[in-house]
Amino acid sequence: MKTKLFSKILSKRLYTAIAVLGITFSNAQITTFPWTETFEDNSPTRGDWTQIYEVNNMSWTFASTSSTGSVSTAYEGVKFANYPGTSHNFDKTKLVSPVLNLSSVTNPTVSFYYINKLWSPDLNWLRVFYRTSATGTWTQLAEFHSNITTWTSSGAIAIPPTTYQIAIECETDYGYSTLVDAVVVSGASLSVKDVTKSAKSSISYYPNPVGNTLNYKSSEKVNDITIYNNAGQKIQYHKTDSNQGSLDVSALPSGVYMISGKTALGTESFKMIKK
Repeated sequence: MKTKLFSKILSKRLYTAIAVLGITFSNAQITTFPWTETFEDNSPTRGDWTQIYEVNNMSWTFASTSSTGSVSTAYEGVKFANYPGTSHNFDKTKLVSPVLNLSSVTNPTVSFYYINKLWSPDLNWLRVFYRTSATGTWTQLAEFHSNITTWTSSGAIAIPPTTYQIAIECETDYGYSTLVDAVVVSGASLSVKDVTKSAKSSISYYPNPVGNTLNYKSSEKVNDITIYNNAGQKIQYHKTDSNQGSLDVSALPSGVYMISGKTALGTESFKMIKK
C-alpha cells in the first residue's frame, strides 16, 4: 500500500516538474521538405513546438501584436512567435522545433524572418541551436544582436544532416520584444522530381526550363503552389484551388527552384529550372 502511494506521489511530482520546465513529448516528425512554420492558429505543426526555460520562466507566445515595440503585422499571415522581453532579468528560453527527419535531403538549412528592436540602450540576443538527439547537447549555430526594426531574413543557416531538432533562443536585456516568423527548413532532395509528371505524381508542370509562365495541370484540385529558392526561402505563394492554370514567374532570376504543390493527396515537391 505504501509502495503504491509513494509511486503515485513520485509520478505526480515528476509530471509537475515536466510541466514547470515546459517539456512535452511528441512523436511528431517532419519528413517533407521544404518545411515552413508560420505559427498561425491553423498551422498543423505549431502545437509540436516546445519550450525549454534556461533562465527564469518567460514563455514564447504566438501573437498578432508584439508585447512591446508596437509591431502588429506578421511577416506572413497574421501571427508570429513573440518573446515578450518585459523584464531586465536576462530571461532565456529556447523555442524547440518538432523532430526533423532529414534523411531525404542533403545540405539542409534553416532560415526565418525576425525583428529585434533596440530599446535604447538595451537589446536582446537571438540565437539558433541544433541537437542530434532528444538528450543531446545543444550546439549554437548563429547569434543575432543588431537593431532590426522591420522583418529581416536570417539568411540560410547550414545545419548538419544529423540534426534532430533546432531551437530558436532569446535572451532578454530589456530590449523590445523579439519576434520570429516564417521558419523554413530546406535542403536538396535526394529524390527530387524534375518539373514533369511521374507515374506517382498528380501534378504536371510545363515547360521546363521555364521562361515567364509556368503551367500546371493535375488530376486533383491543386490547393496552393509555393516556390522556394535554392536556400529554402519562400519566393512566391499562389492560392490556386484549381485543376489547371498558369503562374507568372517572370520576376524570378535564372536558376533552380523548388515547387511545392498541395492537393488532397498530399504535398509534392518538384525541381524547376528558370531560364
